[in-house]
Amino acid sequence: MNELLYTKRLLNFSDQQSQAHAARLRESFAEGTQATLWGLWQGIFGMAAHQLMAVSAHTESDDGWQPPKGCEVVSQWVVKATARPQSAAPLTRAGVYVFRDFWLPFEHLDEAVALSSAAWQTFEGAEAYSAEPMGLFAPAQAMPASQECRLHLLTWYPDFTSWETSRQSDPAAMQRFIARRALTRTTKAIATRLLLPS
Repeated sequence: MNELLYTKRLLNFSDQQSQAHAARLRESFAEGTQATLWGLWQGIFGMAAHQLMAVSAHTESDDGWQPPKGCEVVSQWVVKATARPQSAAPLTRAGVYVFRDFWLPFEHLDEAVALSSAAWQTFEGAEAYSAEPMGLFAPAQAMPASQECRLHLLTWYPDFTSWETSRQSDPAAMQRFIARRALTRTTKAIATRLLLPS
């Protein structure tokens, strides 16, 4: 069996009818590919109102998906799971999902993943807020050690209050997050909501 891969896409549409576009996207994945639509998100901030984010899971190098009429692929990344997710089952939990991307040299990728995994051990167990990292994705292909790559993190929060409170997580997690930040050139976050089938 081939390694499970994921394709993350930022999609443009001609208008803001997100639910209608989401329904068409689900149909296009169900009818035209062997891929699983892992999740589909609408932006809260960091994305335009006429955009959606889609992540598919697949075993071939290409998921075989073709955008339906009126859908434009703005950006696309083929990635593999690192510490998470451990299953390609579609996400179903409502809440705030924050996509955070890290730019760092490929040679520091494994260390950044290890720091993230270690930090989550206490980050997730906090009493002051709820949070769960849902996915941490690395480039599907190896790269030269010094070349900059992108690490893709997706974290679930029940609401923005939990997200804000989690900025002051426990000292052990904070120490590892600071060490991870030292490996990166920059980061970018986008806050979204998961679009569930109606």
